[in-house]
Amino acid sequence: MATSLKDIPGANRARRPKRADRGLWEAPRATTLDMTPSSLRLNPPKPRRAPRRHQIDLFLLTLAVGAVAVIAWLGLSFWSATRVRIATAGITNGHALVPNDAKALDVRLGFESASQLFRANLTLDGVALFPNLKPSVGGTAVHLRPADLATSGVVPQALAEGEHRIQLSVARPFLGDSVFRWTYVVDSIAPKLDVPAALDPVPIADPVTVSGTVESGTTLYLGHERVKAHGGRFEVSFDTPPTGALAFTAVDQAGNRTIRHVVVPVTYPTSSHAVHVSSAAWANPGLRAGVVNLIDKGLIDTVELDLKDEAGIVGYSSKVPKARQIGAVSADYDLPQTLAYFKSKGVRVIGRIVAFRDPTFANAAWAAGHHEQVIQNPGGGMFSTYGGFTNFANPEVRAYNRSIALEAASLGVKDILWDYMRRPEGDPASMVIDGLQGESSAQITSFLADLQARLRTQGVYQGVSVFGIAAAAGDSIGQDVPTMGTVVDYLAPMVYPSHWGPGMYHVPSPINQPYDIVSKSLADFQRVSKATGVRYLPWLQDFTLYGVRYDEAKVRAQIQAAKDVGVDGFLLWNPNVRYTASALDPIP
Repeated sequence: MATSLKDIPGANRARRPKRADRGLWEAPRATTLDMTPSSLRLNPPKPRRAPRRHQIDLFLLTLAVGAVAVIAWLGLSFWSATRVRIATAGITNGHALVPNDAKALDVRLGFESASQLFRANLTLDGVALFPNLKPSVGGTAVHLRPADLATSGVVPQALAEGEHRIQLSVARPFLGDSVFRWTYVVDSIAPKLDVPAALDPVPIADPVTVSGTVESGTTLYLGHERVKAHGGRFEVSFDTPPTGALAFTAVDQAGNRTIRHVVVPVTYPTSSHAVHVSSAAWANPGLRAGVVNLIDKGLIDTVELDLKDEAGIVGYSSKVPKARQIGAVSADYDLPQTLAYFKSKGVRVIGRIVAFRDPTFANAAWAAGHHEQVIQNPGGGMFSTYGGFTNFANPEVRAYNRSIALEAASLGVKDILWDYMRRPEGDPASMVIDGLQGESSAQITSFLADLQARLRTQGVYQGVSVFGIAAAAGDSIGQDVPTMGTVVDYLAPMVYPSHWGPGMYHVPSPINQPYDIVSKSLADFQRVSKATGVRYLPWLQDFTLYGVRYDEAKVRAQIQAAKDVGVDGFLLWNPNVRYTASALDPIP
């Protein structure tokens, strides 16, 4: 029995208050309707505790960082062990090479170690090159020379036309081979470039367009200027017909070049029926009357009038200072007045300038000590042929002739015909031409090219008289006919039958066979200068020489011969300016 209430089991346990009782002693809970100031509340809210921070275990952090470092080291070591670096030199991948450049090709492959080279396999066009290809000193590089491989027979096709493949495989641990590839292309085929050698003749003052096609992937130039092509087609436009031969160049990736020259000829009055008139003859009433009679009868439509003749005399009242200084001006006629007269008659005027056969200039230059302006003989004296022949390579001589042509053009002459645009006939070894560089014909052509460019801007035609033999042997006198044809608007071949020797062009007696020699010689001129599109106005003979009288029949035979080869125009020559009117038919 319990002696006390404390001894009764459970009697001493703390009594848990009832819910109703708890409410009597606890502070009332706050509600949204509690209007009591917070300072007077019986049980203010306790401040929030800061969230507990997690403590970092430094040991675990160190362990984690170490593990990451080990993994990174292992990864880097594996990457380095399997990484293959090859240093290359001497080749541009995919580059095209002309055969000579392909022969010089020397490809160097550099390895990081000799062991890497030991694990390598190198092929050219599928042919294994080891052990034929020996490593360089140190064992870390090899040189691949296609020319050597082709010569030795290891890769016979190494320099053949087309694409060639170089492949290098290097074995790697745990991974597949590291593979490198290069290609080179041997290309000996020039690119395609299509453009006409000569356009159809166009009016001298009209705009013109030159067009053509070029192989895709090539670079096209006109001279030094880039020309854009679209879809393989290109066009170049000019305000007026360009002078000289246009040089188009197509260059492919290998450096192969194709060059095409284009000439733009201008329309020329091919029906020109002309006679030569010297300045002295035009000043002579009787001789002038004979020329006017031919005009009035409608037998000629063109007059070739001397501006400067074989003696170096300037026939009109020129203002060129040099011509006046050396006493070359005779002033036989007033040029603008004479041009106006012929225009009133419906007659064209061709102004003839005898260029380098000029004894007046030559003797004046020699006397003044300017020996370089005159062609000399090996002994240091003046070359005596024609009484003095000026130096066509000399700048002062060229400027003098140019100034006369430009002055005549400014006064209204619309057609300049050059004569004696050549070197004297004879052995070149007997002539000393000061300042001459290269061939005489190149100097002559450059002079004509310069003048054509200047005269074309004024709408003035330019022609040149050439020896009858120049088509076959022009170099003997410095006349390169095909090239001259690109820098003049017309050629005036001097095909006088009396100037040919027996048997030339297989004509037994040219002087007695005017039709045969004229037709065959003109046909040869057409043949050699066909690509230029140049026009022709041949000099024909109307004078007696070597006892063979040139009458109506012989003059007519020459005119007919020219017409039969497609040349419907002529220049009759008679040094006395007396022409056979009966040999000429009225012009329709």
